[in-house]
Amino acid sequence: MNPRLRLPTPYTFRERWRFRGGPRADNHPMTSFQTRMLGTPSQRWFYFEGILSSITDVPAVQFIAVYAIALGASDAEVGLISIATGLAGVLALIPGIRIAEIANSRKRVVLWGGSGVARVALLVIAVAPLFMPSLHAAFWVVVGAVFVRSFMQSVSHPSWVSLLADIIPIDLRRFYVAQRMLAITLSAALAAPVVGFTIRFIGGVEGYQWVFVASFLVGSVAWYAYSRIQEPPRPPQAERPKGSTRGMLRDRLFIRYLMALLLLNTTTMIVGPFLMAYFIRDLHASVSDVGLMATLEQSAAVGGQFLLGMWVTRVSSERLFRWILFFPALIPALWFVAGEPWHAAFAFAAGGLVWSIYNVAVFNLLMEYAPNENIPRYASVQQIVILFAQLLGPVIGTVIVATWDIRAAMVVSFAGRLLAAFVMFIPVRWIPAIRTPSVPPLAPGSVTVPTPPPEGGGT
Repeated sequence: MNPRLRLPTPYTFRERWRFRGGPRADNHPMTSFQTRMLGTPSQRWFYFEGILSSITDVPAVQFIAVYAIALGASDAEVGLISIATGLAGVLALIPGIRIAEIANSRKRVVLWGGSGVARVALLVIAVAPLFMPSLHAAFWVVVGAVFVRSFMQSVSHPSWVSLLADIIPIDLRRFYVAQRMLAITLSAALAAPVVGFTIRFIGGVEGYQWVFVASFLVGSVAWYAYSRIQEPPRPPQAERPKGSTRGMLRDRLFIRYLMALLLLNTTTMIVGPFLMAYFIRDLHASVSDVGLMATLEQSAAVGGQFLLGMWVTRVSSERLFRWILFFPALIPALWFVAGEPWHAAFAFAAGGLVWSIYNVAVFNLLMEYAPNENIPRYASVQQIVILFAQLLGPVIGTVIVATWDIRAAMVVSFAGRLLAAFVMFIPVRWIPAIRTPSVPPLAPGSVTVPTPPPEGGGT
């Protein structure tokens, strides 16, 4: 018998998810890795698109603050980038809900928005210093491009989530998302040091410009990959199930979840936008150090998602989410005690590990809370809460940093993150719900995900 590769999962789960060529479970003959997770062209293209998108996002996520500093931005002005991101997202998601519900093709919405115009904004970020009279003036163009990028990504986000729910079977979704996220994280981990060393090799502002041009080019390939996804035909608008905002806001489990997200993301963003400036200016790190730490962070994320893949089908998403919320508080504590650039390695590693597990848990929990016909509204409200927190957090952080210093912001962030973990343990009966005569109350736990429509090609 040929040797058979095994997934890094416990034996009971591994018996259900085998590579082709090995024996299969008698009661589930189609559970090989290939036929279940990458069994359709759409699943393969979506998997490939995620890898390319993660590479595209490395400069915009890991190096945008360093680029702003190179353009002459102050610490407070660096915080404006996060404020622009949050404000654009909040403004975009309400129209995003409506677009996702009325559009005949959600794939086109994504291609024109989050995968189209948003990536053209990367090219604008790259060429801004060429057309502005000064580098500091170019910084304000960068802030505007970041705003446009965030707006287009957010306005297409409900369509992206809704389409994903239609083309990935419910029994596969949790495992598929975890494995795709692992591939995304691994790709970003490999790309981060390449970006960092490229910037250093070219030198100056030109180094950042070239990596953003490369980011745009890779994003163009990702656009093509997403365009190959086969979207199931939607019924006429009059025949589609109607989503209900009122019904969503009656779901106490979801409201408690939103409360935890709001507190966690707000207190995270109180200090988050300023950490890179602190790393460079106070701990005297170089651009190469930034690249190395980004690699360490992504490597820790790969390790976290590798471990998560062992248990993602054995532990409920809500239970996983509850306990992972206790660990983000560790990150500002590690930053607080760092005195040298290498000390920050512990904070970067902890951040990569914790946030990688958190991101998978958040997405899976959202998909389990949301009824299929109401997914655009659930996804949009979640994003509104997160992006509002990303808007509010930097404002509070700017005041704290300007009044005291960044170490005070670290203390506030630590306390707030720890408090957010306890929110998920509040009894559901204590959670308020909006009551209207036209919408009957929802009992706790009554929100389930119906079976998605038949696939025209999976994601």
